[in-house]
Amino acid sequence: MGRFAWKNLLTRPMRTVLALVGLSIPILGVIGLFSLTGGLRSLVGDTLGKIQGVMVMRENVPSPVLSRLPSSVEADLKKIEGIRVVAPEIFDIAPPVEGRNVIGRSMADFVTQSGTKRFQSMIDMPIVQGQDIIAHQDLRSGVYPTALKDKGEGRFLMPSDIDSNRIVISRKIAREYPNADGTPKKPGDRLKIGGEDFEIVGLYETGSMLLDVVIVMDINTARKLLKTPDTQVSSYYVEMDDPILNDRVTEEIERRMPGIDARSMNEFMANFGMLMGQLDLFLLMTVSLALLVGVVGIVNTMLMSTTERFTEFGVLRTNGWSRMNLLTLVTAESAYLGLLAGLIGGVLALLGTSIANQFITGGLTLRVPAWLFALGVGLSVVTGTLGGLYPAWKASRMVPMDAIRLGAH
Repeated sequence: MGRFAWKNLLTRPMRTVLALVGLSIPILGVIGLFSLTGGLRSLVGDTLGKIQGVMVMRENVPSPVLSRLPSSVEADLKKIEGIRVVAPEIFDIAPPVEGRNVIGRSMADFVTQSGTKRFQSMIDMPIVQGQDIIAHQDLRSGVYPTALKDKGEGRFLMPSDIDSNRIVISRKIAREYPNADGTPKKPGDRLKIGGEDFEIVGLYETGSMLLDVVIVMDINTARKLLKTPDTQVSSYYVEMDDPILNDRVTEEIERRMPGIDARSMNEFMANFGMLMGQLDLFLLMTVSLALLVGVVGIVNTMLMSTTERFTEFGVLRTNGWSRMNLLTLVTAESAYLGLLAGLIGGVLALLGTSIANQFITGGLTLRVPAWLFALGVGLSVVTGTLGGLYPAWKASRMVPMDAIRLGAH
């Protein structure tokens, strides 16, 4: 039966190819989109894994860039038992760097680029982080000092850099804003930010596109550059005596200070996971429309196939084939179409992600794990089988002599 069904598909190559194209494209979309969201999950998980403390921000803001807190909060935080270090920080989108408006450039890239490059352009905007240098020196889990020590160059900020125009930037920023001769910036070079000259004292590299966009400077220097009053900070990076205390101290901070969110990295990850779950659902609903088109294509292919083969079906019935045999034959043909479309879509997704990974930077990697490949193939087989049920039922219900007579006309 299976060999017979396979031969029937090969005798109508053009119709088979069109049906495969119609179903393999949605399968490619399913696998590709879930590969992207999986890559984002991995990227964010790796990024948050580098941060061991707790971020204290204004309630209901997604990022410290959008947060503003009074400086007086620092004294209240230091009174909570279990907190070892309270490090004030200021975050904001950088003013024009080297005369280039970073917001306008990112928006232009978003409009002109496509796919993952468009996504990357929106998170590539340089961010200024002003650190209280004295407080940050006491941290055990400083992300940027660790990254500079492991893979960087130069030195990190020291107390002698307070109130000075000295900065630490990522290798990524150093490449994006090169010297006049085209070479990347290095320690000792200058970088113009908001019309002011800054001396680069160190380069760091975290490997994450979410972290490698930050320009680190003294908090007082950042206030002058960003025109932020002394009475405000964006957030506080809080480190505990023992990381095990993070969740308990987080609850205590929020209980004592209404209007403030204290977020451990576990909470950030949980919130991001919920967001990505909703995105997966939205993507699945969107791709379902394309799958519906694929089903219609399968139905049309199998209906045309059964219409052309009335005589064949009638002869088979007169030679002892049952209605179930015909039902199985046509359903097997549509299932084969689904299997082939799934394999083609999966292979195209593997090739597409491999090519895309050659151009994506910043720690985002697209992968097609075995379970996702199997999901795409399984979804395609189910879709193809469902698309062939009605034509199979219609073919199996025909009376043998009526089928032969209709096929002869």
